[in-house]
Amino acid sequence: MVKLSEIRSANTSLKSSRSGLTAVVVGGTNGIGRGFLSALAAQSDSPKIYIVGRNPTTLSTIVSELQSLNRTGTYIPVPVADLTLLADVEKATAQIVEKEPKLDLLFMSQGYLSLGGRDESVEGLDKLTTIRHYGRTLFILNLLPLLNAAPSPRVVSVLGGGQEGPIFTDDLEFKDPKNYSLPKIAGASGTYVTLTLEQLQKRNPKISFVHAFPGLVKTNLINPEHWGPVARFLINWVLLPTIGRFFFNSPEESGERILYAASSPQFGAQGTGDDLAVGSNGVRGSGAYTLNEKPEAVNNDKALKPLREEKSDVLIWEHTLEILERVLGRKF
Repeated sequence: MVKLSEIRSANTSLKSSRSGLTAVVVGGTNGIGRGFLSALAAQSDSPKIYIVGRNPTTLSTIVSELQSLNRTGTYIPVPVADLTLLADVEKATAQIVEKEPKLDLLFMSQGYLSLGGRDESVEGLDKLTTIRHYGRTLFILNLLPLLNAAPSPRVVSVLGGGQEGPIFTDDLEFKDPKNYSLPKIAGASGTYVTLTLEQLQKRNPKISFVHAFPGLVKTNLINPEHWGPVARFLINWVLLPTIGRFFFNSPEESGERILYAASSPQFGAQGTGDDLAVGSNGVRGSGAYTLNEKPEAVNNDKALKPLREEKSDVLIWEHTLEILERVLGRKF
């Protein structure tokens, strides 16, 4: 485990080592993403940060807060109506591509929680799977030219690194009700993300890809309105004030840990150092990493090795591109 004191010391050094970086933060308006955004702004010299979020008023408030935190930075809100829609992801990335020649860091932690069955968007896709996987992949693909133009670019996706689970090769969209539940979607989407990042790294060796698991963090996703007043009362007034304080990290501490994952040289691209961590495929310095909440590099060979052997990683990659092409009507 990396001690929090070590993480804070490493993060402080960013002001000299990564001056003038350009970043895109998706999901930075609350929770883990908000904690990361504050840590990034506080520990950077003259950063330019695009903040992708749904509520223009919230975005404006966050920009003001960040300007107070670090006046050397430039903070650009990118309002987007609905990140469960690929069309809206297209609009968001188009705004960034139009303005920027390069991108040093793409961070994604956008979330959506549904305790019911498959919730299909107007695009015909499950909203939960879209915001966890299809939409994140689209962000990366659309911003690849900018990432590849940066000297040492990194992509960080905060979801379920090391927590990957089984997939349904004959039902990759989870249309069969018996395949649909929150635990099944969580495990499978974690697998989708890890294996897709590995495929992206093979095609873009200059970029390092990190799939991070944040652990238990107190965010508004554990307090959704449709849980009802009794559930919210038990969570906020019984669970969190008692045992919750021993198991849940604050968004601020989680943000510091994720910033370390987003900047530590040990999680760099292939061939960028002698002290690179072991990648998600078990190969040291592979350029694609899965991290636990500590944050340490971990490998989930039990879930992923059989899938790679049977070429399911390629199956997921091709399926993802087919989905994007079907919905958006263009080739990738």
